[in-house]
Amino acid sequence: MDHPVHKPRERKQHTLLILSAVFVGILFFLIYTSFYNPGFKKSITGNIIKGSSSGGTIEIEATLLSPDELEIDGDVGKIELRIFGGNFFVGRERFELGKASIIIDDFEGEISFNGDNVSRLDGQASKVFVEGIPITSESDMKVYFNEGFKYNFLKLNDFYLDSLSYQTSGIVKLNGGKVMVDLDDEEFRIKKFQGDLSLKKDKVKLNGVVSESNLGFIDIKAVPRKEKVEEVEEAEDDA
Repeated sequence: MDHPVHKPRERKQHTLLILSAVFVGILFFLIYTSFYNPGFKKSITGNIIKGSSSGGTIEIEATLLSPDELEIDGDVGKIELRIFGGNFFVGRERFELGKASIIIDDFEGEISFNGDNVSRLDGQASKVFVEGIPITSESDMKVYFNEGFKYNFLKLNDFYLDSLSYQTSGIVKLNGGKVMVDLDDEEFRIKKFQGDLSLKKDKVKLNGVVSESNLGFIDIKAVPRKEKVEEVEEAEDDA
């Protein structure tokens, strides 16, 4: 009985056919992700660090060029200020200040700034200190400035910010520095920030947690621990 003979040339052609198919597949993937579905590449990058922290939040630490404007309306655990002067009111008392440091505890109200100016500070407080001296008032502890003032340091401790989005440069660290992103005039966006913020000159520092963030072309969303457990349970049920 004659046995078929496989010629070397036929083997070579078969190998070239397989390599060609692999090359075409890779080429199709690159074209698809680059032109038809650019979000696909983005989702791959995001999923690497998606859900890397528990409780549905992502730890964030950032040092960036500060935004041109920022408005905050709500509760702030503590405000620390170093100002160059202004008329500061606590209740019905007015204080004409030169260079001074101010601490405001349990602030509830509005604060906004642009550049090195605080354009608005108006709200209620439980305690106020000017140059370390406690300020009291016979009426309620309403605190405000009657006009904007310049500052060289401002820190907001333990406050909530629903969202922040602007073009900037700087370093962003996630989950205790496990992931680091270097922004160069790129989009920085966060949602549901809880933590501390400080401003000095043209730099802003953030330290806290967020629910999601966009850093340049990387989208990151936190996955709560409960959802991750359910995903594991569903996988086990399917198995």
